Amino acid sequence: INGIETSRRECVSCKQKKYLPKYKRMCDGCKFGYYYIYRPNCEFDFNVFDYPNNFDLTLIKKYGIYSPINKRNNLSGVSRDHLYSVRDGFKNKVDPNLIKHPANCRLVLNVDNQRKHCKSIISFDELKKRILEWNNQF
Repeated sequence: INGIETSRRECVSCKQKKYLPKYKRMCDGCKFGYYYIYRPNCEFDFNVFDYPNNFDLTLIKKYGIYSPINKRNNLSGVSRDHLYSVRDGFKNKVDPNLIKHPANCRLVLNVDNQRKHCKSIISFDELKKRILEWNNQF
């Protein structure tokens, strides 16, 4: 197709065999579902300042909040990081409300968040345990 080598391969998300260019691992339907539906629904929608005992706010005081160049330009600032990643949530069909739960959040320097990329640092069982503890606390 258009000079790009394609072969019938399995989409890493839906597991269906489809014709995919050599450089793609996910079909267009799954890619659309991930970037335009699932990922936006997993964005944190709470304020960390509402939970001062649960987050290290001294990081924010020291480095500020991360902001890209085209906004306030603080590339060395602090980001909210998903402990159980959005990518793993999508792959394992986890409810976005669990992914965006405050118990799945930690504050880290943006450079460390980028270095981690889309890897989970806790298991789904650990996430469920953390959510249960959080909900009991509040």
